[in-house]
Amino acid sequence: MENETRCKIIKGLFIIAVMLLVSNTVYRYAVSRSGTDSDNNVNRTVESIQKSNESARSEVESGRREIEAAEEHIDRTVNAVKRGEEAARSNARSADELQALISECKGIVENQRELIREVEAANGIGAPEGKNN
Repeated sequence: MENETRCKIIKGLFIIAVMLLVSNTVYRYAVSRSGTDSDNNVNRTVESIQKSNESARSEVESGRREIEAAEEHIDRTVNAVKRGEEAARSNARSADELQALISECKGIVENQRELIREVEAANGIGAPEGKNN
């Protein structure tokens, strides 16, 4: 998904740059065909077009840098998500291990209680028979 988005953005910027260059070329051709304009007007127009062209190139370059920065941000985000997923899996494994340990400890405690009751009964200590705590 992210590669498709990058490609679409790059293609869009490329299309804009090509359109600017084509329009610049068409305009220059139209100006060169017009013999009635004075040399000063032609020179000013050419300079204006060149400045516009430079500005467009600058904007395309700026867009390219922004795309690269966004790609780096996306890569960092993907890596962070992967680390988070691994931490979640690790935590789930730890929780399962702790649950098994808790169950085992409950069994040990219950066995110890039963052993204490048996020892108390054998020694005549504790609740009389028939009466439970």
